[in-house]
Amino acid sequence: MISKFRVDNFRLFDTLEIKNLSRVNLIVGKNSAGKSALLEAFLLYFSHMSPDLFVDLLYSRQEHFESSQNRFSRRNIASPIRHLFRGHRVPELFDEGFRLSSEQNSIHVKIAAYILEDSEKNITRRFVNIDELDSYDPDFLDRYLIKEENSVSKILFPLDSEIRDIKRRGIRQRREKANSVAYQFVSTNGITDSKASLLWDSISLTDLENEVVKGIQLVEPNALGITFVENGERHSSESRIPLVKLSNIDEPVPLKSLGDGLSRIFQIVLSLVCAKDGVLIVDEFENGLHWSIQKSVWDIVFNLASRLNVQIFCSTHSRDCISGFQSVWANHEDKASFIRITKTNGIATIKEYDLELLSDSIETEVEVR
Repeated sequence: MISKFRVDNFRLFDTLEIKNLSRVNLIVGKNSAGKSALLEAFLLYFSHMSPDLFVDLLYSRQEHFESSQNRFSRRNIASPIRHLFRGHRVPELFDEGFRLSSEQNSIHVKIAAYILEDSEKNITRRFVNIDELDSYDPDFLDRYLIKEENSVSKILFPLDSEIRDIKRRGIRQRREKANSVAYQFVSTNGITDSKASLLWDSISLTDLENEVVKGIQLVEPNALGITFVENGERHSSESRIPLVKLSNIDEPVPLKSLGDGLSRIFQIVLSLVCAKDGVLIVDEFENGLHWSIQKSVWDIVFNLASRLNVQIFCSTHSRDCISGFQSVWANHEDKASFIRITKTNGIATIKEYDLELLSDSIETEVEVR
């Protein structure tokens, strides 16, 4: 679990520093203030810059699109990756790039040049230092996105890679990485049934399955259990869909037929229990959840986070969500942090609230969203 986090030159951020993170962290702010960008920074940090996650983030914002006038070439650096850097610009060789760091670790992402050299036995790729640049024709230099972590440099992928190749490379690297922190991400649109079915299989017939059922009972008290079955549609992208067994209906019914609130809490709690000893990140926590159950959902989140050793980062637009969070935080005083992002003249800054300040702000109806 990290207690501090700093972002430099990532997305809209010049420098953003959070000094007091806790077990459960709620991030608020107006539209375009940087809430989602901060959550993306956490995702990349905890994934150790997984290339396939880079691609997922670009697709989620439709930043993978390239116009016919702006095709990527080795001489015209217009890679979609540019959107992750401050100013939507790929840095030049040996520029700073962006950096994500905590008190435990620091990850620096930038552009580096390599050249292929022939020897009698094989062909090797060699890093080119800044004082060597003038010695080489730029057309013979290969540019790579690299990360520096714990004083070790690692190539992420060639800068001229196509999106599908970056994705494939990331999946391969993720499989090879045995010691990475478990992390789960629930976007504003939730998770797919395909991902949910894989997560469900990992906890099926365990005590964690019961925790998920308890969660959906907040919305549907008659729920007895959940299962995944094959989708009968041949051309559907979702091969299995969730069904819910209700005490008052003989036949199981599709989970999604019971409303957005049930689907949302199912996905959040399922992702939380599958993030055991790791991290859960939820964008727009309140989506689909009625105001009347906000406090109860936060109760579940706080309790499971402590029991399962999960650090949680969430964002919200909802005052009801904030009020529910504050009510539960009052019973777990050392377990939460509240962070507000504001943007003025394009510069994002944060304000960190303790429990007393947040409680006073809600009581006096000061705007905290």
